[in-house]
Amino acid sequence: MKRLLLILILTLSFQSLTKADDIRDFEIEGMSIGDSLLDYFTKDEIISAGDVVYNNDEFYGKEIDANNDVYQKFSFTFKKGDNKFLIYQLKGLIFVSYDECMKMKKDVVNDIKKVLNDFSENNYKGNYKKAYGKSFAEVTDLEVKGGSIRVWCDTFDKNLELTKYWDDSLSIDASNDEYLDWLNNKAYQ
Repeated sequence: MKRLLLILILTLSFQSLTKADDIRDFEIEGMSIGDSLLDYFTKDEIISAGDVVYNNDEFYGKEIDANNDVYQKFSFTFKKGDNKFLIYQLKGLIFVSYDECMKMKKDVVNDIKKVLNDFSENNYKGNYKKAYGKSFAEVTDLEVKGGSIRVWCDTFDKNLELTKYWDDSLSIDASNDEYLDWLNNKAYQ
């Protein structure tokens, strides 16, 4: 029953009066790429949130605990020096078992596809670095005009779950092309 309610809430959070033509049309809890995070959180909440740091500091991220019935965490990425906190990437994260995640992922991907006009789909299994043991992700990428929507299930090696307190999860992410280009070509250099 809890799973059914969660899927219903997720489905309604993707509904829109019109179909999405562009990554900026896609919403997670009412937030979209290009919005100012200041429309949803105070400056103090954003600044005090957990940092996501990359080797290249052109962009940086923040993780904020979600206070709603769907997501446990949100993640956002901004350009360095942007005092308006314009969103280039946003993610909602739900902590669930891997088996539960895979069931939910299928429903979530199908619901997202219903609100998209034009997209290409890519499904794959991503294995993490050897240092992460047997951890992996089951990923669906939906490429749309201006960016990508990614839905994936993480499952972590049992040793990491115990030592780092990492939990299996479902993630729903929207990213614009500028951020994705930076992430793929500069972030880790």
